[in-house]
Amino acid sequence: MWDCIGSEFGGRHELYERNYSGSHEDARIQCVGVASMTGTLEMMEGMADRAMSEYDLDGWTSDKFLNPTDVSAIGKFNF
Repeated sequence: MWDCIGSEFGGRHELYERNYSGSHEDARIQCVGVASMTGTLEMMEGMADRAMSEYDLDGWTSDKFLNPTDVSAIGKFNF
């Protein structure tokens, strides 16, 4: 078992599987499929939707973020 996961052979085998398992498009499709089956895809889409809902063409819609044109924030933070 150690040869499969912890030795140099295991490391080379893992790289081989990553690089030669198929095209990069197929690898991405497999990742999306697994994420969809496990519910991870919905969680990630929800996180992206929440992040995008706090921003529009005029900047941040939430007051917990600073717009880049807001110079009144300079000096409020100790960097």
